[in-house]
Amino acid sequence: MARTFSARRYAQAIFQIAEENGEVEKWLGDLTVLAAALGDKLFASFVDSPQVETERKSAVIRELFDKEVAGLAVNLMCLLASINAAKNIPSITDYFQELVDEDKGMERCEIVSAIALTDEQRGRISKEISEFVGKVITVETRVDEKILGGFVARVGDKLIDGSLKTRFDDLKRELVRTT
Repeated sequence: MARTFSARRYAQAIFQIAEENGEVEKWLGDLTVLAAALGDKLFASFVDSPQVETERKSAVIRELFDKEVAGLAVNLMCLLASINAAKNIPSITDYFQELVDEDKGMERCEIVSAIALTDEQRGRISKEISEFVGKVITVETRVDEKILGGFVARVGDKLIDGSLKTRFDDLKRELVRTT
């Protein structure tokens, strides 16, 4: 039977431990450091390589992170490296961040617009979305010229699509349907 990896379950277990010990922010920082390290392709391939002995992986991980990251987080990285699953640390970090946000009553929002938003536009859109979802939101923005104009916002499983591209596509479908 194939083994499945659940980054969400790891994040939930870590969050529970962190909350019990009052170390949620410390864990978030440690996971962020570990996830960033896996951005280095050479390091990522090393810690997830089945050809490298577990002891060697652990020694390198401890050498790199013992002074920068708490012991339990280092142990987590060593454990995941021992099953060639360290590549999942970024996903675990993302899920952990979701749990932290949820605990604080916050929600993350990504706003995609055709051009960069001004601070005023960003603030106005953020306020409207915050009222819509009933939570405080933290906003990340990015530009995608393909949407032509307007914006698309994603908050959790909600999608708010006010883009011109979607409006044009809807109009095109309507015209095709009526002819």
